[in-house]
Amino acid sequence: MEKTRKRRDELSHNIFLMLQECNKFREHQAREILIELLEEHLAERQTLLRELEDDIQRADSLLLDKDDDRKVSPVPMEEG
Repeated sequence: MEKTRKRRDELSHNIFLMLQECNKFREHQAREILIELLEEHLAERQTLLRELEDDIQRADSLLLDKDDDRKVSPVPMEEG
């Protein structure tokens, strides 16, 4: 009976150690997944920011072109 109890305690302890190792792996895996996800989000935001900056630059360019057109050839106003 004592031998069975000792063996059961050893097995229980081994299972406990195995579970601890599994949890360590899960924590590490979770960190890696989180880092990867955050890096993807950062890359996506940087891409969107570049696109927005390009759009703003194009809009500024168009506005400057319109201002230049007005300065070069003003439209005569009709007197009424």
